[in-house]
Amino acid sequence: MPLVTITAADHYPQEWYRQVADIVNEVVIETLDFPVDDRYQIIQALPAERIELQTRSGDALILQLTMRSGRSSTAKQHFYKKVAETLEQKVDVDPANLMIVITENKDADWSFGDGKAQFLV
Repeated sequence: MPLVTITAADHYPQEWYRQVADIVNEVVIETLDFPVDDRYQIIQALPAERIELQTRSGDALILQLTMRSGRSSTAKQHFYKKVAETLEQKVDVDPANLMIVITENKDADWSFGDGKAQFLV
């Protein structure tokens, strides 16, 4: 259950965003060993000129995953590779314009509601 923020240019059809979200979710489950029913995603569509990745050309796609620590470097590398390949194949995302950031935290850093830290209770 990572919290995944997907940031992309705002000129794509709605179905494209859904496909990207589905692909990311599938690859998270496959490579990072998260449960099938743990889907937490924020999809942001911004004007292309408001997304900058240094000097890269073309539309940028940024994936930010916040998750509890514990996944190996090997699993993360597998995620990076698999998600880049799948996004390129299925929705024509240029892997050169894909940025992925994983931020890890601890059980006390999560509350899913009711003012409780559910992982600690």
